Amino acid sequence: MSEPADKHGPGVRIHPPIIFATSILGGIGLNELWPLVMPYGLQGMPVTLALLAIALLIAGLCLREFYKAKTDVRPDRPDTALITTGPYCISRNPLYLMLALIQLVIAAWLNMAWVAAMVIVSVIVISRYAIVREEHYLEQLFGQTYRDYKMRVRRWL
Repeated sequence: MSEPADKHGPGVRIHPPIIFATSILGGIGLNELWPLVMPYGLQGMPVTLALLAIALLIAGLCLREFYKAKTDVRPDRPDTALITTGPYCISRNPLYLMLALIQLVIAAWLNMAWVAAMVIVSVIVISRYAIVREEHYLEQLFGQTYRDYKMRVRRWL
């Protein structure tokens, strides 16, 4: 394995769950100003449990891939392997998809459409703040192997 281009990783200092949590709190705040419930059928326990099950499945599968590759899941740590198996053969960012699903779980559970709408803000911030840095870092670290992976697998879905 080649030595990481940066011993500190891709430079993502604000942990992505904090970005999603801030967005959730923003949605709750907007709901206090202008209450907006989830559209009919997109709230309640069945929707919440279904989304939660999918999110937990994605998280478990991703963590298994990180464990097998013996690399750190945290974006502020250097990578030792490029993961392209499991959920990573469908999306380059399945853990960020999982965090977006968790935000939708909370929106359905609280019956707050603003929390769901704020997923858009979360995705934009994650894309511009974290993913761009991670992609640049991974391209420096893994070169053509990563560029080929980017051509095969979409960023989101």
